[in-house]
Amino acid sequence: MPELDILHPTREVPLAGGSVTVHELGWRDALRFTEKLGVLLGEFTAPDGRLVITVDKLVQTLTRSGDLAADLIAKSTGLAPGQVDALRPVDALALLEAAIEINLHEDLLGKARRVGQALGRVLGADRQPPAGAGS
Repeated sequence: MPELDILHPTREVPLAGGSVTVHELGWRDALRFTEKLGVLLGEFTAPDGRLVITVDKLVQTLTRSGDLAADLIAKSTGLAPGQVDALRPVDALALLEAAIEINLHEDLLGKARRVGQALGRVLGADRQPPAGAGS
């Protein structure tokens, strides 16, 4: 049986009052988080309409979106919302950095893109509408 640490990575983040463990989100929390992140997709849309997601753009968007960042910190650490709100800014950013690195890495984003592309193919998003449709 594989080591659980490999399947669910964690990282200890030293803070002023001790350390906090940041862990990978469960798949349902990850889906909820990406759904909320989807609201901000305008940040990731190229002029030609292509979706361009990079870790740098995600970091910028998350740091500008306090609620989304706080939710990611809470879900990936198990801290209560009040505890997250009470964090010093430097500690919150350290936890956010670790949460992003564990939960939003390029391999995961690539898989998410492929799932989206597969859904587009299955749902016919890449097909032209029939002649005369919409007239």
